[in-house]
Amino acid sequence: MKEKNEPMNQDLLFGDRFWEQYLGKRIISDPVTAIVELVANCWDAGAKTVEIEWPDNAEGLIIISDDGQGMTEDEFNQRWRALSYDRTRIQGDTVNISVKGKIKQRKVYGKNGIGRFAAFCFAPSYSVKTTKNKKCNTFDVKKGRTQALDISKVSTKEAQNSGTVIEISQSGGTVLPDKTIRTELGRRFLIDPEFLVSINSVLIDFEDIKDNGMQIIDVPIPELNASVTIRVIDSKRTDRTVRQHGVAWHVIGRLVGECDWKDPEQRSLIDGRRIEAKRFTFVVVADILNETDAIKPDWSGFDENNAAFKAVNEKVQPVITKWLLGVTKEKRKETTAKVRKSFSNKTRKMTPLKREKWNAFVDKVAEECPSLTENELKSVSGVLANMELANSQYALLHKLHDLAPGQIDDLYKILDKWTVDMAKVVLDEIRNRMTLIEELRAKTKDENTLEVQELQPLFSKGLWIFGPEFETIHYTSNKGMTAVIQELFGLKNIKGSRNRPDFSILPDSSVGFYSYSEYDENGSEIGVENLVVIEIKAPSVSLGDDEKQQCWKYIRELNEKGLISERTKVRGYVLGKHVNPSDRAERTEMNGRVKILPLPFSVVLERADSCLLRLHEQIKSAPFMQEMDIDEYLNENPENSLPLEAETKTTS
Repeated sequence: MKEKNEPMNQDLLFGDRFWEQYLGKRIISDPVTAIVELVANCWDAGAKTVEIEWPDNAEGLIIISDDGQGMTEDEFNQRWRALSYDRTRIQGDTVNISVKGKIKQRKVYGKNGIGRFAAFCFAPSYSVKTTKNKKCNTFDVKKGRTQALDISKVSTKEAQNSGTVIEISQSGGTVLPDKTIRTELGRRFLIDPEFLVSINSVLIDFEDIKDNGMQIIDVPIPELNASVTIRVIDSKRTDRTVRQHGVAWHVIGRLVGECDWKDPEQRSLIDGRRIEAKRFTFVVVADILNETDAIKPDWSGFDENNAAFKAVNEKVQPVITKWLLGVTKEKRKETTAKVRKSFSNKTRKMTPLKREKWNAFVDKVAEECPSLTENELKSVSGVLANMELANSQYALLHKLHDLAPGQIDDLYKILDKWTVDMAKVVLDEIRNRMTLIEELRAKTKDENTLEVQELQPLFSKGLWIFGPEFETIHYTSNKGMTAVIQELFGLKNIKGSRNRPDFSILPDSSVGFYSYSEYDENGSEIGVENLVVIEIKAPSVSLGDDEKQQCWKYIRELNEKGLISERTKVRGYVLGKHVNPSDRAERTEMNGRVKILPLPFSVVLERADSCLLRLHEQIKSAPFMQEMDIDEYLNENPENSLPLEAETKTTS
């Protein structure tokens, strides 16, 4: 019988689902994805030849051999034993290969090294035989129970040619026919004719995908009295990286430059996050450029000023763009239909001519700017809809009638250098910022200010005051963080507060949290990149170390709750009417990633004036500076001020 205080076994166990969660379901369960990843590893290793032995039954042996750089024992241990191996940082994003006696750099696919574990799709273990510096080391790799990987060295012996061989003894399951594997690999790895992949001793070529997702387009080049061929390859599914797709140029069986989306119009059509960017490849076979001096000596690209290349490129790029427009046509139609529906109330008020004009505008923008999201297209279309419904056309004539001749000349000079839209954007932004400063100046001077939280919505629109790094629309109020602080203090309805849901009301202050999200390479949100904490103290509170400590308390709580990460940068500002002279220094925490600074309102407003080039004195007679007060500002910006009933309901 065990003693009560006897320690328990604390080994960390790795369940059956660990690898699926770590690698992703497709790599661990889809044979096509797995074999593509394993061949991509050969590409990244600098291989020029990959030989695959593919069995015809579920119990057969899979062997993938390459003539790449291979690995020493130390390199193998460094790369295979590290689950989150940073390939780009340690090895760079290119690999050197020798082509016709010259060194050429090849862009690699991998970044985080998960492709080396794709063999687990076929069996729970496999062997790696890798040769470098005339020494061949063999390792067994298998899934572990108390550790993620169980790797053991099998042997070391002398060898000549560098490279790596992976052998997988399948443990049963469905094996795809070699014809299917040839087609799938051909769709992805025929971009470089000098990267040869064979299955069961037969090279993969374009014939393997001729009837399975490849179209051929002939493009006449009248200036050269010849033509080029574009092979359009559809992989039928999206791949993990966009680098396997794009536009590749072939001349006499060699790749010129890299396969990518270089043309600006095509990049606009399909940015790297879109399905099409990770699915389609265009191979331009342009042998007619071989004797034209169009190719750079190292074959890293074309001389874009070469007349022959310009003639070919000017014919090829529109064909590719037109093809991509056709692929994305249905998606654009769906998007424009949603936009039209969202503005149906406004378009019903338009005359038939204006409605037709607006519909044509929506279609044109969707076609010429296909990278716009649905919300962005709505924003652009909404501007035109409002313009079509505007009733100020004749009022503008009255304004012009009231101008003196010299003022009309000045207006002409302005419009000669600025478009009306440009001038309005700039002037509206200046107006909004100047008005905001005036409201802050008036409110912070008032000794009777009790509801400090009224300043918080104004500062949320004025993050630009604190520095140019906050000049972005992407900072938003983080209500999730606010809820944590409310829970920390056990906040109830504080008497006299407006109880807003987007910041916490404390007895003598308010705290707002404004965050900027961080995204991964696929555009998915992965956390908070930057956080601004603004605590506004009542005029009666002097700012000192206690107030800085309280701000740090909030940030520490957010860190403990996992709402910020080790990459998050945090700027905390404690604002009030007075700062203790001995406590003005900035406080830093978490190795400098957190900075907390107390500032009096006077300094904040001085900063704001400086950001606007001290325009206050020059335009203080402007009508908007005379007429606005804080209630009007909040009414014009309803997102800053919810009705009390709505606020209470939202908070609850």
